[in-house]
Amino acid sequence: MKNKFFVILIVFLIIIAVSAYMVYNYRKAVIDSQKINESYKSYYQKQMLGTELISILNRTVDINEKNQIAKNEEGLYIENSNNSIKIYVSFKYKDDYETIAMEKILNSGIDNFREVYSAASFKCTDIKYHQNKNVKELTFTEINE
Repeated sequence: MKNKFFVILIVFLIIIAVSAYMVYNYRKAVIDSQKINESYKSYYQKQMLGTELISILNRTVDINEKNQIAKNEEGLYIENSNNSIKIYVSFKYKDDYETIAMEKILNSGIDNFREVYSAASFKCTDIKYHQNKNVKELTFTEINE
């Protein structure tokens, strides 16, 4: 009789521990997601130098890698409906703008970008969101000072 009681108690405690661990991980993921969203929202309509944009690009790649976002054959991240983040940069080219994905910038060499655009000014002109309210896409546009 006592053995059955202890076995049931142990099983019950294990179930509670596993449930508590799952709730903790879920809440931690939500808080992390909110922090990421808030940091990206803070860039909207803010003017920054190319050096800061490089940091944002690198951070976004790290987040996508951490979230195990798949890439296509061109090396571009494949958008999912949950936590992928894409960044596009619109460069002033003659009388118009040319928009390039962050992966292409990073693949062509961050040092090249740093040499040419480190002192250039950029502004986040667009933010899009997934249906779950996570940041989906940002567009930074080169501006004239």
